[in-house]
This record gives sequence, C-alpha cells and structure tokens, in this order.
Amino acid sequence: MHISGVKTAFKIADVEYVKDSTKLNFNYLKDLKDENNQPLSQNILTQNVARVYLIVVDGEIKKIGGSQADGGIKSTLNIYKDGGVKGRPNIRSFGVWYFLYHTILTGAKIEFYMIYQPNFETQVKGLFGFCAIKDASISYKLLEQACLTDYRNNNNDALPEWNEQEQGKD
Repeated sequence: MHISGVKTAFKIADVEYVKDSTKLNFNYLKDLKDENNQPLSQNILTQNVARVYLIVVDGEIKKIGGSQADGGIKSTLNIYKDGGVKGRPNIRSFGVWYFLYHTILTGAKIEFYMIYQPNFETQVKGLFGFCAIKDASISYKLLEQACLTDYRNNNNDALPEWNEQEQGKD
C-alpha cells in the first residue's frame, strides 16, 4: 500500500545510512505538519500519547507498529537505530533494524510516519466514586489494530511485509 493513500498519518523523519557503521540516523523533521497540513509542535515527538508508526520504503508501507512507552515516538523508534545491540534486544526489534539497515544499503528512501490519538480528560471510578483524570489516553493497541485492519481490507487480507510477528513468522 502506498503512503499517499493514507489520510491520517504525517511524516516525522527520514532514515539515513551512517558510513562505516551499523547504526542508522533518524533525521526528524524540524517543520512538522499533521495530516491536515497544520503545524505541529516538536513536543509531539516526545509526548506520551497512544501512537502508531509506519515504516515507509520508497513510498510503500512496510511495517505498522505502535507504542505508548514513555518518551514518545522518538523513544519508541530509538531501538531501530542499532537493533538494541548494546543491551538485550528482542528478536522483533533486531529484525526491524536488520530490514532497515539492509534496505538503506540498497539506496532506498526510508521514512517514518506517525498517527496519534490525543490525550483527553475523563472521569474514572475510584473506590468511593469518580476521579478526574486530566491526561487520559486510549491504548495504542486500538490504533494499531484499526490501522492493520484498514491495511488488510485494502490489500487482499495481507499485512505489511515487515509485520512478521502478526503474520506468525517470528
């Protein structure tokens, strides 16, 4: 599926090969614009919101992933710079880095896009009644599942090529 057909995502970064290294560089856009071409603060890159990322190679969506980890989308994507080789990477993170690294070596253009759901105010039940929550969020899994469902519905029930885990390949 081509990224141009997606209505809710916006570009956040380009991936760059680092000469003589197995590490990748992510060049985050300085002038962020949302899916409606409205300016966005750089804070969205570090804000803790439910989010989905799209890895796009030469315009084609290769992976749909999501997270709600502290540190925002920058923190989420950081593991893909080197596959987590300095720590104890999981096989999925290392595998995505491997795909990114070997794809960038071919001269392909790799970009990251983001879809997010803003946080909101709500009331939740406590022990004795309701408590106000000023910065509530939905689970990123709901966003990710909606994106994967849309992708499948527009691609003969196929998932993005690099979504190995969802395809039962890892």
